[in-house]
Amino acid sequence: MIRHVLRVGRRASILLAIAAFTLAIASHSVVNSIASAKPDWINRSNANANGLTQAEAAKKCAAETTLSEPLRRLDLNYVQCRESGISTAIESFQTKLRQETDPALKIDLEILIQSANEVLKSDRLDRQIRLPYVNLAQEIYDSIDDLGKQDLVKQVNRLSGETVGKPSIASLAQQNLREALSRPAVFFPEKSQIEKDLSSTPLQLERIKQRFEKHRIDPSSYTQLKSQITDYTTFVRQEILPKARSDFRLSPELYALELEQRGVEIPIDELLKEAHAAFDSIQQQMNALAPQIAKRRGVQANRYREVIRVLKKEQLPTDKILPEYQNRQKDLEAIIRREKLVTLPKRNLTIRLTNDRENTNFPVPQYYAPKASQKTSGVFIIPVLKPDKQPRAYDDFTYPAVAWTLTAHEGRPGHDLQFTTIQDKGTSDARSKYGYNPANHEGWALYAEAITLPFMPIEGQFISLQFQLLRAARAFLEPELHLGKLSIDQAMKILTEDVGFSKFFAEQEINRYTVKLPGHAPSYFYGYQRLMQLRREVEQKMGQRFSQTAFHDFILSQGFMPQKLLRQAVLEQFVSSSS
Repeated sequence: MIRHVLRVGRRASILLAIAAFTLAIASHSVVNSIASAKPDWINRSNANANGLTQAEAAKKCAAETTLSEPLRRLDLNYVQCRESGISTAIESFQTKLRQETDPALKIDLEILIQSANEVLKSDRLDRQIRLPYVNLAQEIYDSIDDLGKQDLVKQVNRLSGETVGKPSIASLAQQNLREALSRPAVFFPEKSQIEKDLSSTPLQLERIKQRFEKHRIDPSSYTQLKSQITDYTTFVRQEILPKARSDFRLSPELYALELEQRGVEIPIDELLKEAHAAFDSIQQQMNALAPQIAKRRGVQANRYREVIRVLKKEQLPTDKILPEYQNRQKDLEAIIRREKLVTLPKRNLTIRLTNDRENTNFPVPQYYAPKASQKTSGVFIIPVLKPDKQPRAYDDFTYPAVAWTLTAHEGRPGHDLQFTTIQDKGTSDARSKYGYNPANHEGWALYAEAITLPFMPIEGQFISLQFQLLRAARAFLEPELHLGKLSIDQAMKILTEDVGFSKFFAEQEINRYTVKLPGHAPSYFYGYQRLMQLRREVEQKMGQRFSQTAFHDFILSQGFMPQKLLRQAVLEQFVSSSS
């Protein structure tokens, strides 16, 4: 699991959610990973991407660009100006696309157009559906933090309405809420989130006060600002909190948008159909292997659920976990070379155990990509819980059979190979910043598990299928939770009984689907399915000319892009050039 750095705008807010998910998705950035001697098409593409970056930043649209983005968006004039700039950028890209002949540049222009349209769609849907609620005290503090005295005074005058012809930011926020409340249908924030924001307001006010005192600003300015924030929070407590949502479910329109922005390009109904079919098929495959494993181990267990429990009993001592994973990476790299699956980088992958902080934040297998500016190796970390700190049973990642598929996913040929290849070969900003979505990187990592599965020992194959079962389950559990077709208890039962994971891990999964990062979990399955379909299509078209090494190397060399555009690049550039 990994985290990627994106850009200003709606995707940036998604990234903040991913960042809030902390170490569940390890941080990396390939934005600056391009080699210093960039090909001409990359330089030209980056100039286009910079135009979209400038349009989304909308600096010309805001008199006070030091205001946080949520506060700037309270001003409808700013929102309209920003959307106009993005629309102009789209028109420019469309004109260039009609004139462009370079296939790589054409793909990048399509990435930029699609990304910009997603921003506009998201912003407009937010205005139509969502209540324009902001955590005012927090946003005001963020907008004055680290300012010098002169800039702070100007900012406070703007926030409090002392600037001629400008309302206070608190009155503008309250006005927007009142206007939204008059609409027939509006989507409220979660009650628990509003309660958390309100409870933190005194702390934010104290932090604001400390900033004023540090720069010896007239106390009356703070008193005025505090009064305005207090009026706003009183309004929120009285008028918004009683109407806030008591459950996690997003509206169908908003949830569909979350899926789309994470790279799922098909309707929810189609996703559910594919996921349920895959879930049933994988169960059958696991039941076919289960008796063979049971016989090898001399146990009475014929069904896959029983065999999962048998394998998980073989928990490794803490001092044996790291060597187990290190040996699996060596084994996998030997398989990759022997079977000519894909080209490996020269530098090694680093594997280590998690530390206490990482375990506290979100104890799952994680991958830290190599630093963009250095030819360093990536790091794959393995969660190991300490009984005195986390006493609940957590046996999902520390037994021998699981090391095969986890290393294939996080290491090589999975995440590490993808990001190391991008670092070595370089890519454009359009692909590293705008084309990125979880479906393309998690889809590749799941595909990486699948292409190494046939060469694993039977226990490794079996648990690799279990993780495929998890990804198929995610693709229907999360949507059905948000659509009200499943309860949390039912989802927990599927994850613990049918998929075979611990209650501790299942609880983290449910929190991820419902609160932390809705829309993200189904992207694994979708990206994987599209890659498998693409491979079958390419094999059919190329016949004896098909080389899986060349096919995989080409996909990795493309950087990040939506699945439909990746298919376009493969068919137009890889298949055609090999004819």
